[in-house]
Parts: sequence; C-alpha cells; structure tokens
Amino acid sequence: MWNPFPRLRARARLRDDIGIWYHLDYEVDALADTARVLGLDPRRGEKIVASVTDALGVNPNQIRASRLATVTELTSVHPRSYLERTTQPSYLARIFGLEANDIDVESMLTAQRLQVGATIDAAEWAAEERDRVAFHVGGGFHHAEPESGMGFCVYNDIAIAIAQLRKRGFDENIAIVDLDYHQGNGNIIAFEKDVSVLTYSVHGANWTHIEALNDVQHLVPSGSGDGVYLDTLRSSLPTALRDHQPKLVFYVAGNDVMRGDRLGEFELTGEGVLARDRFVTESVRDCNASMVVTLGGGYSKEAWRPSYDFLRWLLTDDAVVTTVEPENLMVATARIARALSPHDLQRESGDFQITEADLMGDLASPKRQARRVLDYYTKHGVEFALEEYGLMDDLRDRGFAPLRLTVDPSDADRQRLSLHGRKDGDEHLLVELLVRQASAPAPSSMGDVPDLRFLSIEWMMLQNPTEPFSLRRPQLPGQSHPGLGVGERLMNMLLQAAKRLDLDGVSHHPSRYHIAFIGAGQFIFLDPAIQGRFEALRRVLSEFDLAEAAWKMERSEIVDDSGEPIVWEPEVCVVPVSQRMFEHFTGAEYQTAKAAAREAVTEGGIRLAD
Repeated sequence: MWNPFPRLRARARLRDDIGIWYHLDYEVDALADTARVLGLDPRRGEKIVASVTDALGVNPNQIRASRLATVTELTSVHPRSYLERTTQPSYLARIFGLEANDIDVESMLTAQRLQVGATIDAAEWAAEERDRVAFHVGGGFHHAEPESGMGFCVYNDIAIAIAQLRKRGFDENIAIVDLDYHQGNGNIIAFEKDVSVLTYSVHGANWTHIEALNDVQHLVPSGSGDGVYLDTLRSSLPTALRDHQPKLVFYVAGNDVMRGDRLGEFELTGEGVLARDRFVTESVRDCNASMVVTLGGGYSKEAWRPSYDFLRWLLTDDAVVTTVEPENLMVATARIARALSPHDLQRESGDFQITEADLMGDLASPKRQARRVLDYYTKHGVEFALEEYGLMDDLRDRGFAPLRLTVDPSDADRQRLSLHGRKDGDEHLLVELLVRQASAPAPSSMGDVPDLRFLSIEWMMLQNPTEPFSLRRPQLPGQSHPGLGVGERLMNMLLQAAKRLDLDGVSHHPSRYHIAFIGAGQFIFLDPAIQGRFEALRRVLSEFDLAEAAWKMERSEIVDDSGEPIVWEPEVCVVPVSQRMFEHFTGAEYQTAKAAAREAVTEGGIRLAD
C-alpha cells in the first residue's frame, strides 16, 4: 500500500529543517574524459536530485539554486596571485589531470565558483538556527590549499564559507568532519593555526604531514571494511566533538570509501556508508549543532546512491539502502551504444573542434582512413567505448591497473587493437583483436542482392596470464593461459559497432570446435550445410563437458562411418544484424538445408572412435 507520510514528512522538513543546494552547471562537458577514466559519474548530482524529487515528490522549487561566489569572497582565503594562476589552462590542466588544450577555463571555474557560492549560502542558512542540515549536492573541495589547487579542487569552498561566517560575526566553534577516503590537506593547512576550527578525519591516504593546532586524524589501513571503519569513527568522533563543542559542523561525506571505488581502497558497503552518515548526523545533533553536508569524492558509477540514501533518511527517517537489479548485458550494451555519439568515437584525444583539414581535405583519402579502425573509430574513440561499455572496469576488477591500449589501424585488411594491464609489478597482454570490414557474395537463396558486409574478426585472443589452469578452468586446445571472462561483453560491443556501421553482421572463422561451441548462442554458420554438420557434432559430443569434447576433436577421436577422423575446417560464422541476414537464417530454404545436412551427417555414422 502506498504510504504518503514519507513524502509529507520530506516536504515539511524542507520548509524549516533541511535545505538542498544544487545547480545543473556543476556538470562540465570538458571534464567528461577525466570523469570517464576515473569512474566519476559526471551526472552524480543530477541523479541525486532527480531521485529525491521523483521518489519523494519534492517540488523542484524547493531545491535552492547555487550562486557564483564573488571574487571578494574567494580572496578571503585565496590570494589574487593564485586566482590569476587559475585562469591559465596549463594550471587547471594540472588540477584536473587533462591536457591544457582540453581545458575550458570559463565553464570549469564557473562550476567551481557556483559550488563555493552554494556552500557559503548553505553555511549561513545552517548557522541561523540550531539543528539545521544544509545538504549541498556538490562541493567538498578539501584539497585546495590557499595558494595551490589539486585533486580536482580549485577553490576551498569550506574554508571560504567559514571566512564569510567569521566576517558576519559568527564566532562559535566550528568543526570539519572529513570522511572522504583522501585526507583533506587544504582544510588542515587553511586552519593550521586556528584553534576555533577542529579538523577531524578518518582516511586511507595522507595528503599532508602538517598538523593543525586542533587536529584529530585517523589513518585506517587500505582494505578496511564496515567493521574497522565504523569502530574507528564511533570510538573517536563523539569525544572530539564533545571536547570542541562546535555549533556548526561541515561534513565532507565522500563516497570514495565504497567497495569498488576507482581511487579509494576501502571496502565499505552501502549499509556501512549509510550507518556512517547517520552516526555523524546523530553525533552533531548531540552537540546541539547544525550541519553542512558536501559530497566530496566518489569515483564509481554507483557513488551517487549513498548520497541519495543519506538525503532520503534525513528527509523521511527511512534508513533504506537502494540497490539496482543487474541489467541484462545485451540490453545494457545496446543502451550504452545509443548514448555514444559519433563525436566521442571519432575525435582525436584533445580534438574538440573541426579542423581546416577536416573541412578542406579529402575525407576518403588513404591518409585519413589510416587513422580509423573499421574506417570509423579513432584510438581515443576505441578507448572511450571500452570505458563506457565497462570492459576496462572488468579488467580492473581482476586486478589489472594501469591499462594500456595500443591501436594500429594502418593496415586496411586487419586493424590491430591490443590491451595490456599491469599486475604484481608486471605488464601482461590481455586482449588482442584483429578486425576489418569485409564483404562476401550473398547466398543464392537471398536472390540478386548486393554483397554482404561484415565486421570481420580476423583474430581474437582474451587471456589472463596471471591465473593457472584448474579443474574449474581447464586448458582448452590452443590456450596458453585461461580466458579473461570478458568475451560476452566484447562480443556485444562488436555487435553494436556493426549496427552503428550499418553492416549485415559480425563474422569470424572459428579455428576450433570449442570456439564455435562457445559462440553458438549468437553465431550461425553462413552455409546451412556447415551449420547442420556442426549441430550433428554437438549431438555426438553432448555427453561430455566442453573441455573433454574439445580435446576429443583435437585428438581426432570423432570419425565417420569409415573410421576416418572428422577434420575441423574454419568456416564463416555470422551474428546477424541486418534484416536480410535475419531473414536468410530464419527462412525455410536455410532451415530445410540445415536439417537435411544434420541428418545426413548423423545417418552417415559420425561417432566416437573405438
């Protein structure tokens, strides 16, 4: 039964007790590459706000718009000489991990100034009355020191907000509770000699060795989970707050403490993060203080969820950890493909504009084609796609980092992609792929139609050189190492590429029986007689597991009625994409020919050798 009370409670609290600040211009297009590589969802804030408005019926007008911090406000912490440096693309490039020519100074500084302005306004609103919670869906730029920016932080929004409060006469004690995975060096240095500001932190990575006069720091070992982390927090935070007696607390609620974060190395669950956020809130309330929440870090696609769970609890008292059902891989790949633009897949790294060569040159020239995989993708585009589809994350989850992609599109007949990953100090070849666009005459059953066009896989190797073969992962013919377990994802990516290029399908020539068997859920032999023969082989080998069946084929233990070994011949296999290919495989002529071939081979006495 639908319960209206959480919605009513949320709306009532937004009138008096809880404020939310956000602005759509926090999202900067120029940071898309950095966000992609680091795992940061550039739409994190938008998802949090959208979920609150949708799930709780919050009126969008109750979300408070951020304003630009003024230069005067910025200079209360950062000297003008520093502010001038931040207008230089080369300086911002160092802060954000980009090339200087990728920097859009205006949009980046605007996004940061908006978030500073929101933190200032949130702090002033929270300080007006006790027990208020100002939730800023952004900010937490705790790495920005007064004269130096780093770690995606240009301006220190919390330090600036505190400076503005002091100017307006707020002379109560203030605490900064920083629970981002990375230590907040900017806040420690900004308040190094200010005993009225407590800098409290539980973190997994030190960013400074400076100790402020009123500083409580806890370094927790990498790999720590809910138990160790929460025990540290619960045993130290209440004492620190009780000793300091703050009347306003800034809380950097970083979600890079979550398991699977790209830059954090803790193992907290969603339940653990929500328990953390609730404990901080309750500890602040015990001090009869107000609180300003900022997002801080979070470098995974799901990092927005704990922030939404926290905000939902603040608004409704419902302590619920939201989860998402795993999406079917094929459906997920198709959804991602629709979101990928030609601009992202075809531009050079750092090339955000059409050049004179693009406008005036021969777009079909050999020189231009040599820069493209499948006459379409740049190296940057391939890397972008591998990240967006999740294949790079799959490999990182297996312990390989950093990853290095090489692309050689110079040979029109076979463009090579290789992916290496480092693990335990050594770099390993993980993926090697040779592809091309190929054409073939259409079968006579299709009538007088143009040649078929395929994305042809000339060679594909997926291997994990760091894992041994085992009973669970036995060695198959031709393997030097076990597989990576990413074949299904890669095949779905190639299928989407064939659709994007308006091809008839993805084709390959399986060199061994087990390769055809593994792909049988998608691939079909173009020739119905070959498909029928393959199905007859599968019937004979059905009593064996794949490894045993593969080795029987390799050792020529499958013979015909005369005792001659059945020799495996690589033939064209296709995953259909175009309508005409689907019609070919489902047509009566193909199905009849396939069934006849299968029965002929079976009746011919195909069997295991004596």
